[in-house]
Amino acid sequence: MIQQVNLYTSELRPQQQRLSAPRALGVVIALIVVIAGYGAWLNQEQHQLAQQVNGLEKQNARLDEAVTSLAGAVERRQPDPELEAALERISETLARRQRLLERVEGLVVSPGSGFSPQMAALARQIPENVWLTGIVLEAQPQRIQIEGRTRASEKVPLYLEQLGRAPAFTGRTFGVFRLDRPDEGNWVDFFVASEPGAGEDS
Repeated sequence: MIQQVNLYTSELRPQQQRLSAPRALGVVIALIVVIAGYGAWLNQEQHQLAQQVNGLEKQNARLDEAVTSLAGAVERRQPDPELEAALERISETLARRQRLLERVEGLVVSPGSGFSPQMAALARQIPENVWLTGIVLEAQPQRIQIEGRTRASEKVPLYLEQLGRAPAFTGRTFGVFRLDRPDEGNWVDFFVASEPGAGEDS
């Protein structure tokens, strides 16, 4: 004989709880507070983003003005074609003289060339971007006169210092040293002589 036992009593059944009016009102108020807070936060974020956008727009406007100003300055600083042509002619002249000096140096180092050790020292010690345009070497009376051009005036004293260390110029002193910058061009003319008054009429 089978007997059925009902274990699902009324105590185990889920109880339906009704939401009371005060509790429902509290839930609604909480939702309103959360929504209002979230809206305030969104409003604050939007305000900050608007300020950032405004600042970036002002910065872009300043950059545009700076670019326009720099473009105008660049256009105004375009080199004069006549000055460029003059500079090119002078550079070609200096290059020819440099090549001539290199040929002289080649003759100096050749056996039996007859050039003095002073000429050899003048050719060997010359630094880059320094060009000699005139040389006078006299034995009686002993006189040395050097003329040239350079784009870096600080290299002229270096050249003279190197000459002073050369055996051919040991004990020689220069009494005249002059640097002249022409009104046009980006080079410096220099004049060096062993005695005061030399080259004054040149």
